[in-house]
Amino acid sequence: MPRPGEEGLFLDLRAGGTAAEGIEKLFPPPSYFTAYVDGAEIADKAGLMDALAAAFRFPSYFGKNWDALLDCLRSLPGEIPARGYVLAVRNSGSFLSSSPKDLEDFTGIAGEARSFLKDKFKAVLVVVLL
Repeated sequence: MPRPGEEGLFLDLRAGGTAAEGIEKLFPPPSYFTAYVDGAEIADKAGLMDALAAAFRFPSYFGKNWDALLDCLRSLPGEIPARGYVLAVRNSGSFLSSSPKDLEDFTGIAGEARSFLKDKFKAVLVVVLL
């Protein structure tokens, strides 16, 4: 049986009404680090970069561009040791809703980071839609 988060980049839990407590059961701390963001506040790339920087505690020099995001996601094990990393998106129906291109770009970057983390650190990265 696969570990939680190994099935794919996105885990859609909207239909089940899962709350923070449910996330912690699926991805128990401290084995997993969970970063929570509010999709209603992330309409575009700028909002995404600000939210992720705060949620994942990126360094102050984070460049708020796609390359910098990839670098920071790949560096998570050095900054926050864990078996896996979860981005829990509350109000996910609004997540990057005004910019489908930004959602596409984020999906590509997160997928690339996920592959890197799995290959190099045996860690998972999953985006949970709430």
